Amino acid sequence: MTRALIVVDVQRDFCEGGTLAASETRSLLQPLGEYLAAARHLGTKIVFTQDWHPPNHSSFATEGGPWPVHCVAGSPGAELMPPLVAEAGDVVVHKGQMREGAGYSGFESTSLTEQLRKLGVQEAAVCGVATEYCVRATALDAAKAGFRVTALRDLIRPVQLAAVEPTLQELSSQGIEITDSRSWLKTAPQGLRHGSSAAR
Repeated sequence: MTRALIVVDVQRDFCEGGTLAASETRSLLQPLGEYLAAARHLGTKIVFTQDWHPPNHSSFATEGGPWPVHCVAGSPGAELMPPLVAEAGDVVVHKGQMREGAGYSGFESTSLTEQLRKLGVQEAAVCGVATEYCVRATALDAAKAGFRVTALRDLIRPVQLAAVEPTLQELSSQGIEITDSRSWLKTAPQGLRHGSSAAR
């Protein structure tokens, strides 16, 4: 069984120092970078989603929306936050490219469902930022698309810390498993583990 790790919106503008920073993202970056290496070693497909907005996106306060300008397509703020980097074979999905629409979900107006199915993915774990917005929406849409979905509670960061538990409770009520990243890696199918070792 092919599995995917969907890393949601770990971009400069959503990390400390960015225009719309989530909480405590500094503590996320190194563990997430190490986890990506471990997941790749087991043959997990890596997916990065990125907000990729036009300069006049409807969510921006300058256009009457609720958020400061963030993650404008091609801008430094839209880049993946170091040390994260997409490697050859990873899937990169740009979302929120139309002026209208929140674009929270990595599946909204993108080809992510089709790309995952072409790769043979049946199960996906979701991590990244922000818990109560784009992580939530991406996890829910992944489940609606028929994937078995897990949210990795230690590798997500919210805008508001108080939103974490209610969001996880909502995801759980929709059939999404909530676990920690180490436990999810341990459940990798044995054949997948052996296959990735043999490939080396």
